Amino acid sequence: MPARIIVDFAEGNIVLFGGAPEPGVADSGFVNGTTRASADVVKAAFGSIGEIAATLEGAIAALPQRPETVEIEFGATLSTDGDLWIVGAHAAPEFKIKLAWGKPD
Repeated sequence: MPARIIVDFAEGNIVLFGGAPEPGVADSGFVNGTTRASADVVKAAFGSIGEIAATLEGAIAALPQRPETVEIEFGATLSTDGDLWIVGAHAAPEFKIKLAWGKPD
C-alpha cells in the first residue's frame, strides 16, 4: 500500500495523498450512502489545487535546466470532510486533473 500523506496548507485546506477513501474507516460520514457539504467546503477543496500548482510551479522554476514543458496529471476525490484526496492509480478517482507549464516567453 502506498504511503498516505496529509498536507495542511496555510489557508487551512487539507490535501490527502495516496490510497483512497475506504468505506468504514475514519473518513466515513455517510448517511444512506450520501453526505452533504456546503458550496464553500467544495470551493475550499478545489482551491487546494491552486496551492498544489503553486508548490509545483516553485519546484519547476528552481530547476537549473528547466524543460520546455512540464505536465502532471493525477486523480482526485473529495473526502466526506470536504478535503481534497489525491488518489493512486489503482483507485477510481471522481475526477482527473491535468496541470501543464511551459517556459515563459
